[in-house]
Amino acid sequence: MNRFRIHRLPEAGSTNDLAKEAPIWTVIVAERQTRGRGRLGRKWYSPPGGLWLSAAIPPPIPAQGTVARKVAGALSDVTGLPIRYKPPNDLVLTGRKLGGVLVEGVFQGRKPVKAVIGVGVNVNNPARELPSPLNRQAISLSDALGSPQEMEEILRTVLSGIERAFEEAKCQPSR
Repeated sequence: MNRFRIHRLPEAGSTNDLAKEAPIWTVIVAERQTRGRGRLGRKWYSPPGGLWLSAAIPPPIPAQGTVARKVAGALSDVTGLPIRYKPPNDLVLTGRKLGGVLVEGVFQGRKPVKAVIGVGVNVNNPARELPSPLNRQAISLSDALGSPQEMEEILRTVLSGIERAFEEAKCQPSR
């Protein structure tokens, strides 16, 4: 996590949009997002209590599934919970959505210049407080563990998963 510069905001439209304009190795963390989005432009509900971040990293651009798998594994290792990756980009716990990953590339012409990795994790935002039908489909770490979680530890854990995905992508043959 040493290479990341973290910028914290009380509110952002979309952390991915901000990270697209940020230098490489910058992480934008917002306490809430007003225009968070998931795959296919779907609205991503990002209330206070969750971890909403986007990291700008250099190429190569890791596959979305690789990032989700690495983040799920890192979170599982730290919490002891059976957090899994569910294609195409979900983090799930006991069949309910804990979070998601969105990887977007920034290009100059056809050349990738940056990957923006957005990760949202329900941490201390209880599912019962989410709007219907999300409240039946989602789960948070505090729901599963029965107490509020340390946000900085979860942030470090997610960033370690992103770094693992980046290192794996560097080892892959060029596509």
